[in-house]
Amino acid sequence: MIHTIKQTFLLLAVLLFAGSCGKDDYKMRDLATPGKPVVTLTITGKDATHPNGDGSGTIQLSISAEHAYNYKVDFGDGKPAKFGTVNTFSYTYDFTGTKKLTITVMASGSAGITSSTTVEAEIYRAYTPDPELVRMLTNNGTKKWRVDKDEPGHLGVSAADVFTPAWWAAPPNDKAGLGIYDDVYTFNVKDNVFTHTTNNDLFGKKEYLKDFDPSLSGTGDYTLTGPKAADYTETFGYDGNATQEFITFAVKGHLGLYLGVHKYQVLERTDTHMTLRCVQDPGAWYVKLIAIQ
Repeated sequence: MIHTIKQTFLLLAVLLFAGSCGKDDYKMRDLATPGKPVVTLTITGKDATHPNGDGSGTIQLSISAEHAYNYKVDFGDGKPAKFGTVNTFSYTYDFTGTKKLTITVMASGSAGITSSTTVEAEIYRAYTPDPELVRMLTNNGTKKWRVDKDEPGHLGVSAADVFTPAWWAAPPNDKAGLGIYDDVYTFNVKDNVFTHTTNNDLFGKKEYLKDFDPSLSGTGDYTLTGPKAADYTETFGYDGNATQEFITFAVKGHLGLYLGVHKYQVLERTDTHMTLRCVQDPGAWYVKLIAIQ
């Protein structure tokens, strides 16, 4: 009898407690939405002299977001996004040159609820040339080159989207006596120093030779002579990607006709010969070089 009374009392207590609860007690608590990510981006080597970094192409991200459990980062270069449960990421780009990128950060919270933000960065990654290109060009010391004047097509021009001198290809010695065949180009691997021995004459397009003599006017083929066409020294460099190689110059450096261009694509190369191409109106220009002692 007493046992039955106790059970009845407990049942009544449970019913009374249940009846005292409001509807809100049965609602699922609101899931916490992660706060908008706050991103601190550091470009490796960035300073006043190198505003886009030291050329390594490496960045670090530090992310802060309330109620976030994991993160997804799209680094803006078309590669798959990175995921992690930690709020720090280090990433190295594989392009060359300077690019402006939009980086998207997504923070995930309870039940996959997300919040995102974007940051922009301009990042520089230096090109590391093929050691064989460096050896070919400099002999890992110094090496001299000149226009291969005896070779057909040692100078030429074509449309910009063509890679052979389809419009004009110079026959052997076509520009004899105009101040181009006596030029010597010396590449020094130490500090990437380029010396152009001009013998006080330079051949090119008059409209661009103003870089050497601002008093010039007019256009067309022209030989600049005298002190303003004197030998000069500056630095050179390399640029490119997985399929293209370029030789670049800092200020006035050039190979062959002077066209105001300081970047040359290497189309063919051996230890003794190079075929190079640059782009300048009205199209693409070509020069063949031969190594000399």
